Amino acid sequence: MENNKISRISKNTIIVFITLLVLVLLSRWVSHLWNFTLVGGAFLFAGSYFKDKKISVALMLLALLVSDLVIGFHDQMPSVYFSYLVIVALGFLLTNSSSRLKIIGVSFLGSLLFYFITNFAVWFQGVLYPKTLAGLLDCYVMALPFYRNQLISDILSSFAFFEVARKVTRHLTRHLTKQVTLTSLL
Repeated sequence: MENNKISRISKNTIIVFITLLVLVLLSRWVSHLWNFTLVGGAFLFAGSYFKDKKISVALMLLALLVSDLVIGFHDQMPSVYFSYLVIVALGFLLTNSSSRLKIIGVSFLGSLLFYFITNFAVWFQGVLYPKTLAGLLDCYVMALPFYRNQLISDILSSFAFFEVARKVTRHLTRHLTKQVTLTSLL
């Protein structure tokens, strides 16, 4: 039964899964500005692209675990993983035909939620900031430069992933239409 499930996964699904996995891994492993990666955009797109939503969650977990094996495990992993799971789930709200404004808006929301969730966890840990309202505000203020980088990279990478998918879909549709037309003429 399992082999039938595996054999039913399309070649395109496998190609997109591997491509996103490699891009996320490289994005986390290669030297970059703090929080300026393709990760948020890739996970938002994955949530939208894969019909079987478990595949997008599996991609997220695999990419984060493998990359964290290399860059190191840390105390904030639960909040980071949860935040990226939220971003994947936000991707469920999008389709390849979603407006560019909606994609940017959902990407912005994902970045904002990541910022609030992960920095709340940093504050709650009580190591860097006192567990007071002033400590929480300090934590959020100190994280703004990281948020700026993530917001910019999430919006740019989300936009890029969805635009590439649109162009590929348009190209394939035109190509298949030409093939059907030529076949019907023969």
